[in-house]
Amino acid sequence: MDLTGRWHFFEQFEAGFDMGYALLKQIDGRISGTLTYREYIYEESSFLISIEVEGEIQDDRLMLQGKSYEVLESPYPIDYCLDDRIAEITDPDRIEGHSVDDQDLEGRFILRRLDLRSC
Repeated sequence: MDLTGRWHFFEQFEAGFDMGYALLKQIDGRISGTLTYREYIYEESSFLISIEVEGEIQDDRLMLQGKSYEVLESPYPIDYCLDDRIAEITDPDRIEGHSVDDQDLEGRFILRRLDLRSC
């Protein structure tokens, strides 16, 4: 199963949620790409961020680590904590998993493949 392509991204965590997309490129068992999303923190303004990710696929498990980030738009200064993401790949068009950052904040995320053939 090749995960290369564009994916819708949604993540829910205790303080809010993220919505955006992922661009992934898979070469053998390695994967890299970019997550770009707007983060909505309850009772605060949102911000737009782009995160470079790298990882690997082992059997039906996807492991991604945030490597760097760029804040694209924010009404206030951002000091972002990069996440590690682990997911089970049970469907070639849908990936569900959890994330944890270096402050031990956890979330649940879903990636849904965009069907570019219909464009």
